[in-house]
Amino acid sequence: MRITQYDGQFLMALSAQEASRLMDTCAVVVLAADAEPAVPLPVEMTSLLADLLEGLRSQASVE
Repeated sequence: MRITQYDGQFLMALSAQEASRLMDTCAVVVLAADAEPAVPLPVEMTSLLADLLEGLRSQASVE
């Protein structure tokens, strides 16, 4: 994994294995939050995880 910062943005470069692990992690967090509705994730976090999961999933389906 390589993370750089440029002009106020963070850029991540992930190997295929790292991207797969990150996608699995996002899915587990979302499923855990759904399993415990009394402790919901903040809307911003839910949105970020959903965007990240979708972005990784769409790239994985291209390869």
